[in-house]
Amino acid sequence: MVKHFSKILLLFALVYGSNSFAQNYQLKVDTIVTKKTKIIRIVTIRTVPKFILHFNGGYNSGAMELTSHNGGFSRQDLLEGKTFGVRNGFGFNLIGKIPVNKNGKFWIDIITGFDRFKSNMVASNDEEGEISYNSINGGVGMEYNFTPTHKVKYFIGANTLISSISGSSRLMNTQDNNVISVDIKSGMRLGYSVFVGLEYAFNKNVGLNLGFKFTHANLIMKDTEIGEQIPEGSTHFETHLNDDPVPVGDDPVLFAGWKQFAYYSGSVGISYFFGVKEKKYKLPDKFLN
Repeated sequence: MVKHFSKILLLFALVYGSNSFAQNYQLKVDTIVTKKTKIIRIVTIRTVPKFILHFNGGYNSGAMELTSHNGGFSRQDLLEGKTFGVRNGFGFNLIGKIPVNKNGKFWIDIITGFDRFKSNMVASNDEEGEISYNSINGGVGMEYNFTPTHKVKYFIGANTLISSISGSSRLMNTQDNNVISVDIKSGMRLGYSVFVGLEYAFNKNVGLNLGFKFTHANLIMKDTEIGEQIPEGSTHFETHLNDDPVPVGDDPVLFAGWKQFAYYSGSVGISYFFGVKEKKYKLPDKFLN
């Protein structure tokens, strides 16, 4: 009797415990709420500079009669007025730029510069002598800027140019090794230059500029002094630029010939921007999709 009662009590305990466990068990579910992020994009617009100061320096390579003899110096070609006797040089320019209109597309350029050419700057064949020229120039021109408010500003332009060109030479006579020094007096010439380039703005005040230019410095006002000859036994002689040919029938003149003082230039420099303001704008949501 007791044995049966114990089995019934054990069965009751198991059933009751199982029901209690089932009643105490709960299923827990966590809910995570994620907020949607809104993107706000701000663009910065720069105004057109009120003034640009542009400085550069670079390499000059001669064209036409400023190409010398195979890159070197030829005493005979110089004396006969076939070339200026040089090809390679360097130069510096300082340019002030003023906008003509509010959108900055057209600019007035005020230009001043210095260029120097030497016959032995690259080539070393100076057995017959050497020659060098200095050109101090200035002018006024017009420039068109394609992207005046952008970080990269592309431009093209042209300007009239007035140049003061002078030079000096050392001529060697290979037969007796006699040396004659020749000073070329300064001559004023009127010409032009055309150019393309770009300015990359590091910030609203300073930028880098790169450019390529062609200059024809003595387009007009060419001149030759008739009757110039080196006195016999002289070691020093003065002459003029003599870039105008001698009329047919006249006696030949030393250094005289139809010569173009023309050259190409590649340059790099620094630009300073004045009066630039920065404006910030929020882009509409439609531009973010």
